Amino acid sequence: MTPSFLYLSAAIVLLAIGLLAPTLLRRQRVGAEDRRQYNVQVARDRLKELQAEHDRGELSDEEFEQARQDLDIALAQDLEVPSQDRTTEDSGRTGSITLAGLLLLIPLIVAATYLEVGTPDALGVSGRAVAQAQQAINGGEGMPPLSELVKRLEQQLEENPDNADGWFLLGRTYMNLSQYADAVRAYRRLDELQPDNSSVQIALADALSMQNGGQIPQQAVQLLGTVYQREPENVIALWLLGRASLQQDAPGLALEFWSKAYPLLDEEPDMQAELGSAIRELESETGLSANIPRAEPALPDIMAPEPMPAERDTQIPAGPGVTVEVALDPELMDSTSLNDTVFVYAKASAGPPMPLAVARKRVSDLPLRVTLSDEMAMMPQMKLSGFPRVKVGARISRTGQAIAQSGDLQSIEVETASDGGDTIQLVIDSRRP
Repeated sequence: MTPSFLYLSAAIVLLAIGLLAPTLLRRQRVGAEDRRQYNVQVARDRLKELQAEHDRGELSDEEFEQARQDLDIALAQDLEVPSQDRTTEDSGRTGSITLAGLLLLIPLIVAATYLEVGTPDALGVSGRAVAQAQQAINGGEGMPPLSELVKRLEQQLEENPDNADGWFLLGRTYMNLSQYADAVRAYRRLDELQPDNSSVQIALADALSMQNGGQIPQQAVQLLGTVYQREPENVIALWLLGRASLQQDAPGLALEFWSKAYPLLDEEPDMQAELGSAIRELESETGLSANIPRAEPALPDIMAPEPMPAERDTQIPAGPGVTVEVALDPELMDSTSLNDTVFVYAKASAGPPMPLAVARKRVSDLPLRVTLSDEMAMMPQMKLSGFPRVKVGARISRTGQAIAQSGDLQSIEVETASDGGDTIQLVIDSRRP
């Protein structure tokens, strides 16, 4: 690379930045309060709609309360704007920062591009410097893979082998990685620490079954039987004991377990429908009859009521979605509990700060995989499909509050397209100041 080429490149870069500088340095005042008032008014209008639907009987008390809580989450995210930004936001400082960033970034990009396609030896740059330049352009080191987090978690458990929450998270992580033998090992240790915990014994039975190719082994059946004796209405135990009975060629016993589980799933309609389908199929194959409530006979079409709005909505395609995988950094494991709330959210990269979609989980669900979509929209006017670029993030709240608080654990926010693509991996690895 000749000196004349360097001088010419620098002159072109400086000329381009000089043309941009007046615009970037111009101070603009943006009324944030107006945007906040607009979002509050939208939330109020939506609440009125929900109340009207509830009064007409289109929403049950539980559905109305759930919808109102979701609306609270959306509005709370909007109210999270710092107090010093509530009246106006000064974009002049942002322009200065942007200009400074261009002065640093453009030469870096030019240099890295030349190192990639040009002749780095002409500059006397080492391979390490090349790697550092490329790493800086790519945004730094990548997120640690899940296998690396597992190693760190195992190291912590070696130092503190009586950490029950740690063994539970390790077992779930191994199940997600399809390392079933390791999951069995983790859950066995947890069963030693909590010998009368039904959830632990069911998890161990599940891991043993997956290790056995999906077939429930006798050891898992014994664990499920212990849970059933302790909790006769444990739905998962009843369901799995029914499957085990089928494997042992005892369809009558399977129907007994499933018939007892069916009414216990009234608040889980999808699971109840799946179990009901399995029961009807087994009845058809064996000629046996299960003692469960029967569906009401279908009305003639002319007498069928008009479907409610919620039923019509279920027929609408979900639209685009963003798939997110969330894990917890083992270093923060002692700072949370299994019952703490995990919020996984997507919000517009450029637009209102309130979330476009939110999924609520628990730490006990980690590591988890969730797809954020239009079905999770907080308000009809604010959907994922309405914004081409979104930011996704995850946060753990000990109080379960939608408003982020000091001390909450959180991940970085990653920008992505709203129409799917690569799975976004998030690691909750920092504490909110």
